Formats: sequence, structure tokens, C-alpha cells
Amino acid sequence: MKAIEVKHLTFSYDGRVNAVDDISFTVEQGEVFGFLGPSGAGKSTTIKLLTRLLVPKANRVFVLGQDMAKADYRFMRRIGIAFENDVLYPELTGFENLYYHAKLYGIGKQEIEEVMKMLDILDARDKPASQYSKGMKTRLVLARALVTKPQILFLDEPTSGMDPDIASYVRKVLKELNKNGTTLFVTTHDMHEAEQLCDRIAFFSSGKIVAVDTPESYKKRYGESRILFQVGSDSLQIDRKDKEELLKLIKQDQWDSIHSQEATLEDIFIKVVGRGLKEGDEL
Repeated sequence: MKAIEVKHLTFSYDGRVNAVDDISFTVEQGEVFGFLGPSGAGKSTTIKLLTRLLVPKANRVFVLGQDMAKADYRFMRRIGIAFENDVLYPELTGFENLYYHAKLYGIGKQEIEEVMKMLDILDARDKPASQYSKGMKTRLVLARALVTKPQILFLDEPTSGMDPDIASYVRKVLKELNKNGTTLFVTTHDMHEAEQLCDRIAFFSSGKIVAVDTPESYKKRYGESRILFQVGSDSLQIDRKDKEELLKLIKQDQWDSIHSQEATLEDIFIKVVGRGLKEGDEL
């Protein structure tokens, strides 16, 4: 059984433009699957359809074998959802926010403390959520998603607004969850995030999946490896296939350093999709 199976999924808010446009893909159990695309591409709409926050048509979205058009309350405990800018109760403490959610599923206080400790926010358990920093709020939302010990975790921009060291810590937590069997579905426009976390990545643009592959395979298929010669404050890039030019520069012995330079995932995204992750970033 696939963790997620999507068949010809289409969705429009206004009946004219498709926010999600006839997409099909599968996610294996235990996989970390990434949806990489610019803001406004339809990533958040897709994740809402997968988690029934928007109800898909019948026989279009299956999660753990369940048709999400028919999923009920009991099934929802098996999935966790953490959205960027998700709604918290600002006057409730961090612990109270989690307790309110946990009680819906019969989860006790000990489990709440465990997940707060895991995400390094237990010391702020009695502080109102309104006083949390953006990074702490993101971790609190993630903690809420983890309280039920879900089989699949849906993450929308999971480290947005976090300091680099905290973001690195959260990625470590997510990798450990995945190592223990949790399937992760991650939507992001952060190339570093995608490359650090994901086994496979779907390039997503204007409601469509443009390509699906592993980060390594993307680089092999589309990347162009180059050699960077540093001469003082100047640098010169040479295609590593140009053996004649490379040997010529090496023999001249006028360089200070030589570095191998691989294509980045962002370079490849622009090459495959025809635009970057930022507005106006096009070929």
C-alpha cells in the first residue's frame, strides 16, 4: 500500500483557473517527499486537498489507502498537519494549545510534555503563545501535529522563520522521525530545505508537476559541473568537459586555487521549469 496516491487531481477556487491542474503521483511509506515550487504555485492547496482541509473529489486522493473524500474523524488521528502561519490560540499557553488539541484524540499530558521537550519548547510551556517568537510558533504548530504520533506528517514550510541553528535542529528531529518510520510530505520554496530533507522532489509550478526525481538524479540529468579558478579577486569558470582549456590554465600556473563547482538544485529548477522560486526569476 502506498502512503499517498494521487490520481488526476484538479481543483479550482473560482471555476476558471486551476490552482491544482491534473496532477498524479505516489509517495512510498517511509519516504520523505518534497513539493518544491514558488509561492502561489499551488503547493498549499495541494496539501489541503491531501489532508481534507479542502475536500477532493472521490477516487482522486488516497492516504494510507483511505479515499480522502470519505475520511472520517477516526482516520485523521493517523496524519499530522503543520502549516506555515497556522492558527494558534494566542491567549492560551503553549501547553494549553497542545492540550486542547490532544484532548480531541484522547492524548494525555505526558505525551504533550514529551513532544514539547523533543522540539525544545518545554521551558516555554507556561508562556502565552502570543509571546512566542515566529520560530517558536512554528515549532509549537509542529508539536501539535506530532502529538498523535501520526504515520504521515504533512509539513508546509517547516522551518520558516527559524534561526539557522534551530532550523538545523528541527531538520534533525524530522529525520529521526522518518528514520523511525514516519512518512513526510514537505512543501517548500526553500532549496536547501528540500535538498537536506527529501528522498524525492517534485518540481511544481502553476498548479502542475513538471518533474519528479531524487536530488542526485536531478543533478546528473540536468546539472553542469564546472571548475572554478580563483586568481586574486577574480574568478573564472570552465566546463569540466573542456579538458584542453583546463589543462592550459593549469599549466600556466597563475591561479591561486581551484574548486569543483556542482550545479545547485536552484539552477536545475530554473532550467527545468523555466523560472526560479522568486517573482521575476526566469530564464
